Amino acid sequence: MLPTDTFFADVEQVIAEFAEADRPRARKMAEELEHIAERVPRVADRCYTYQARLYAMLQEYEQALAALDRAVQLAPLDEQLIILRGDIHRQMAEFSQALQDYTAVLEHHPEAVTARVRRAEVLYAAGDYARALQDINDALKHEPRSLRLLYRRGLILADLRRPQEASADFRQVARLSPDAELRKKAGQRLRELGEG
Repeated sequence: MLPTDTFFADVEQVIAEFAEADRPRARKMAEELEHIAERVPRVADRCYTYQARLYAMLQEYEQALAALDRAVQLAPLDEQLIILRGDIHRQMAEFSQALQDYTAVLEHHPEAVTARVRRAEVLYAAGDYARALQDINDALKHEPRSLRLLYRRGLILADLRRPQEASADFRQVARLSPDAELRKKAGQRLRELGEG
């Protein structure tokens, strides 16, 4: 295992388990990633991607976007980088930019479920329920067994005042989901719709 692999594993752990106490360590890691990118160009795109994720967690969004732009320059066809940029724009409440990024991914990769779901979430938050529903339905075509997508569709259908369809989705989630928390949320939604 190369020293960079060990460092990358540490970075991934900090990202996965980030807590307020990790702020100084995360900032130091972001700085070290810059040095690794300069010394080992073959892993520079990975360094900049990690750096962007760390800066986003630190809520240093401009630095996150700058790091991500460097990663995109090195790997312009990597759809995950564009999705990450959309996520950062979303954290910054720059929803039109986030929509542009998710849409750009979908123009080239219509099967990209993550981009489709994230775009649906932004559209839903903006109150554009019809377009959000279309994106969730398209995502379900690619992942028809996803109970989380079914739950999201139920939420949208409820907001579109289509309670029978929403109830059908929530019933299926409540009955089939192995996730106890998701089952509980679906059951609560069913009660709100007058069932259960």
